[in-house]
Amino acid sequence: MTDPDMMKTFQKNLADQQKFARGWVTKNINKELYEGAHADILTPFLEDDQTQKKLIPSALRDIATWHMRHAMDTNVNEKLFPDERLSLGGLYTFWYQECAHAIMESDDPAGYRLSYRDFIPVCTMLALGWPNHAVRMAETLFDRWDVQKGGNGAVPWETFGEYMPWVAIKLYKAWRGSDEVYEYEPEIDQLEGFAPMLEKLLDPSARMFGDALAKAADFHVKGCGFDDYDVVKTEDYWFFPVELLAACRIRQLRGLDVIDVSHPLFDATPLGRLHDPLPVPRDETLSKVLPLFAKAIGGNLDLRV
Repeated sequence: MTDPDMMKTFQKNLADQQKFARGWVTKNINKELYEGAHADILTPFLEDDQTQKKLIPSALRDIATWHMRHAMDTNVNEKLFPDERLSLGGLYTFWYQECAHAIMESDDPAGYRLSYRDFIPVCTMLALGWPNHAVRMAETLFDRWDVQKGGNGAVPWETFGEYMPWVAIKLYKAWRGSDEVYEYEPEIDQLEGFAPMLEKLLDPSARMFGDALAKAADFHVKGCGFDDYDVVKTEDYWFFPVELLAACRIRQLRGLDVIDVSHPLFDATPLGRLHDPLPVPRDETLSKVLPLFAKAIGGNLDLRV
């Protein structure tokens, strides 16, 4: 990426992300949301395993956001790899999805629905080095893809202009060797700058994949923004390119080489690089909440991953 104008945009995005991340973690209201998730939802539920059980997923989502935003702050402002925060954020993201799915499968779905963007965290699981979690999350999401009435699976992808969820799906399918084609699924070449990476994902040549990965990184950088036409619309992913890291992890899992690619995106922050798999943390709150939640909703939650 040598375009001077692009470098200016890149630096501006980095500065914006630094301000956003630091501002978020210092706002008292966000701390109150995190603490409220524990005090107002999880603690009462742990006392009787019934109170506000339908809100357990939303509480887990708030806690996941808390940890992930702290990880972003550490990443862009302290330039440190936020392993503890990142692993906790990933773990709570995973169980939010599983618990929400369990409620969606119940007689009272309580307003929970599959979001089109929920496929992106499958890449996050791979970036963390948690393939079992990635498989489980993807299977959970595909369950809802066809079942959910009026869900995003029944809407042409162009309607949303979202690239990354479909990149996540195509990466997953290539990794798992699935040839299933979903309704309204875009062709690889419709995903523009991500197409070469998808096409060379399992190429035996590490150099061929590396060249394609650099093109995808260019496309990622160009697409960071909040407008409808932007490719990477979620700020948390601007400097944590989970779709690119997932592609590298898939090659590792397939026993294929990944060469070191020089690119400003990969060098800007610690989360721009693929790291060794993180250990799955043991979290005391989850260890108490999840078994009770599974029991409270009738056992429709498999706690084994």
